Amino acid sequence: MIVPKFIEDRVWAGSEASLKQVLADQDIRAARIAAGTYTPREEEDRPSRLLEVEDGVAVLSISGPLVNDDDALWNQMTGKTGYPEIQAALVEAAMDPEVKHVLLNIDSGGGQVSGVEDTGNLIRQVQQVKPVTTYSGGNMYSAAYWLGSTAGEVHAAKGTGVGSIGVIATHMEQSERLKMDGIGVTVIRAGKYKALTNSVEKLSDEGKAIIEADVQAAYKDFVNHVADSRGKSYEYTDTVMAQGREFRGQAAVEVGLVDSITTFDAVVSNIKEKLMDTSKSFMDNRGKQSTALRVETHGDGNSMPKKTLTEADIAALAAGASLDASASNAQPADEPKDDAAVKPEVSAELEKDEAEGEKAEVKAESKVEEKVDASASTLKFMADQLKAAQDELFAARLALSKLEDKHADLAAVVGPLKDIAAKAINNMRVALNSSPMDFSALGASQILADHTAMAANFESKFKVGGVAAVEVAVEGKKKPANPQHMARVNAARHSK
Repeated sequence: MIVPKFIEDRVWAGSEASLKQVLADQDIRAARIAAGTYTPREEEDRPSRLLEVEDGVAVLSISGPLVNDDDALWNQMTGKTGYPEIQAALVEAAMDPEVKHVLLNIDSGGGQVSGVEDTGNLIRQVQQVKPVTTYSGGNMYSAAYWLGSTAGEVHAAKGTGVGSIGVIATHMEQSERLKMDGIGVTVIRAGKYKALTNSVEKLSDEGKAIIEADVQAAYKDFVNHVADSRGKSYEYTDTVMAQGREFRGQAAVEVGLVDSITTFDAVVSNIKEKLMDTSKSFMDNRGKQSTALRVETHGDGNSMPKKTLTEADIAALAAGASLDASASNAQPADEPKDDAAVKPEVSAELEKDEAEGEKAEVKAESKVEEKVDASASTLKFMADQLKAAQDELFAARLALSKLEDKHADLAAVVGPLKDIAAKAINNMRVALNSSPMDFSALGASQILADHTAMAANFESKFKVGGVAAVEVAVEGKKKPANPQHMARVNAARHSK
């Protein structure tokens, strides 16, 4: 059974909100495991949930708080991503012969420092075999940028928040709360600095210094990693890009955090266009990849992909990428060593044969060139057709995404409106001396029809405006005059 890894380290490369979320999720999981309502399960040998491969591009999605936890099920349920999951997906993409390019699709506010350095180093190792690109359409802060900056190219959307290169640490001291609960704790240590930062006694100056040293060390590692990945000096990275600063849009490009402001579809399209390029540089690169992505073959002839990808594996793959052409450059062993010793008649025959051979070679080369030209033309036509089809597919996906968003918005509104209409119907039924009904099983259109019919019946019995309108109308009418009063008024007029 998988033993869950709990957050015990103090140093966090992410927002305080993400840390609180992870700690809360951790407590919930611990309680559910103790109650027997949740059991971490062993992951079977299945494709990574983070990876999606299409047309040679492996999109590796990294979202939510980042944790050094391999409980993929719980991570998925709570919206987190584990570094072990990212590492497994990178290995899977590196060893998949169908994958030609890896795209890190990041939307994360950061996470644990523990585990991020190893994951970043693995991204660098994979780049020795296949190119890696980063794109962020949401946020790419702190530990998430630590990973994203490692790629060869880094792109972001116009509104993407990038950076927050910094490290925080929190120390929750609970001695006063324990004291109020009547719990006394005595700490006995052997070793002056042993567990000085525990939560059951007040934090001493020495303990605070230990935490500060950890934070500063992690920060220096972070800045060094980004500086090396982005081709900047440590001083520039520290003073301009880091110190916890957050950048958005073009500002991130200007300081060097990202290479361009673009869209996800544009990045994917550009990658696929490069993969379709038939230039020599592409062919050489493709040859290296295909050579590097060999799998072990056992005696039964079945191919078995490796389960791990160590630094030694990456180095071996990269070193074996070039083809050995020594055999094709070997010289014939039976060449004549002394041209003067060849007889004249033999020499003439040889010259004749050589001339005829050269003519045949020229004809053969001409035919080969014609076939190559025809193949290139056909390949270009197919590439153009493929690009057009891909553009149509991207457009269709974009339209589908908009429709899905619209459907989600409507679904969020229909439910509350159904409840309001059902309540109104039952109120009118009660007013009409009928019993309330349960409308939970009816659809929105049926409830609307019932509301329309009930409203007509209600308005036929209770006129619009009700009693108040009748009273107002009565008050607005002119009251009849008193006959005696009118006689006195007339008499007074004639007397004058």
